[in-house]
Amino acid sequence: MAALTWARLALIAVGAGVLAWTLSFLLIGMGHTPLPVPYTVPAIAVIAGATSLVFGWQVRAYLKGDKPGLDPLRAARTAVFAQATAYSGAVLLGVSLGFALVLLPDWGHEPRRDVIVTALIAALGSALMLGAGVLAERWCRHGMDDDDPDPEASPA
Repeated sequence: MAALTWARLALIAVGAGVLAWTLSFLLIGMGHTPLPVPYTVPAIAVIAGATSLVFGWQVRAYLKGDKPGLDPLRAARTAVFAQATAYSGAVLLGVSLGFALVLLPDWGHEPRRDVIVTALIAALGSALMLGAGVLAERWCRHGMDDDDPDPEASPA
């Protein structure tokens, strides 16, 4: 399993943002009314990020020797969940920002401003999800320090 890189996450976020911006631009151009992003999106993003952090903290304690009873398979699953959280956060961040950017010229229109605000709140929750996934994945790394002579070591 390859470690997360900020370049890959940024590429995913930008790609999702461009796709969301293009699709939203075309739909609004055809006369469709943009719907606000539900407040459940940032709430679920924050919950997923917090879950990733809780599981990642347990693996961190296991790797430090503070929690010897943790199953190594659970540690590996936590690393995979942390990466999935980071990738999902990147996609949601790009989509939310792309949607908000296409509506930004209509900031003076009250209903559109509400849609922009909900999209920006979703982007904030997605950014928190992305950051939590990256941090949890870092906690799950074992033997991947620069000083480590074994480059074959893998996460968890």
